[in-house]
Amino acid sequence: MTQRKGFTLVELLVVIAIIGMLVGLLLPAVQQAREAARRMQCNNNLKQIGLACMNHESGNQTFPSGGWNSTYVGDPNKGFGKGQPGSWIYSLLPFMEQNALYQLGSGNTSTSTPKLDTDEVLSTPLNPFICPSRRTPKVYTLGTKSYSNSNFSANEGAKADYAACYGSTQFTVQNTGAYGKKNKDIRNTASTQPTGVIFDCSATKMGELSDGTSNTYLAGEKFVYADKYEDTYNGDTHVMYSGPQADTGGTNGNSNFRSAGHYTSFSQNSGSIDANGTSYPPMQDKTTTNGGSSNYAPSAFGASHAGGFGMCMADGSVHSISYSIEGSVHACLANRRDRMPAQIEN
Repeated sequence: MTQRKGFTLVELLVVIAIIGMLVGLLLPAVQQAREAARRMQCNNNLKQIGLACMNHESGNQTFPSGGWNSTYVGDPNKGFGKGQPGSWIYSLLPFMEQNALYQLGSGNTSTSTPKLDTDEVLSTPLNPFICPSRRTPKVYTLGTKSYSNSNFSANEGAKADYAACYGSTQFTVQNTGAYGKKNKDIRNTASTQPTGVIFDCSATKMGELSDGTSNTYLAGEKFVYADKYEDTYNGDTHVMYSGPQADTGGTNGNSNFRSAGHYTSFSQNSGSIDANGTSYPPMQDKTTTNGGSSNYAPSAFGASHAGGFGMCMADGSVHSISYSIEGSVHACLANRRDRMPAQIEN
């Protein structure tokens, strides 16, 4: 009699169970590898931003300006510096191989506020300004759909996952920026001046960074509610080419700017730093229903990554900053002129 060879049902079930266990063990490792690759890409985005800022500073002797306020977008006819109504992101376009996009709408040199043809500019997402762990480069829902110097009126536009550091002060947007004014008359006139490198009507020079470029925040990842990636909320409502808006409590947020808090003074005490004010601690993205409704969230730095968020320093270097960074250290790193030797905590 011929004997048949094969598996019994029990043996087959055991093999399937083993394969299932192996897949279960490998899947987290694969996911971690993918996240590591996305995080590396995110850091590379920040590196590109930092390099563009260095090239801007080299060519114009100042870091990019933050624009006039949130009601204006970029104008190619206004050049660089305090006279540029658009955000710091707009000023970086020519230094990131996007000069053609920057030049769209040029030719209108009216001294009164123009209505620039910026539909294409405001509707063009760019890979270097989107964190791959959070969302994809596409247009997203806007909360603010019209701007003083633009004919744009769409419901969706290009957003950014990176924000310039406004400093360790509240958003005191108060400027005389307007068409027809000379650059020397365009400035933030608030009694409490922003302490970051990039803010409304800024023209910060390298020599103004008293703590050194390697110890001063330039731009980093911003906190966004995890259930609002496709939607809009106070800290993510404008296109990426608009300037900051005034906010005394951190609740309104600024789509393209973030702050380390609202501080009034710093001092050293036995080698440690004492800071007097309100901290805006960085946070990992979380939903609005999962304890993420902090009133300062729209003004805080943060990311979707575990452990910490990416930050580009004023020397162009990129670091991972821990979410548990001490508030006073976070504030000093955000302040270009506090003269406190705070060290980066990775």
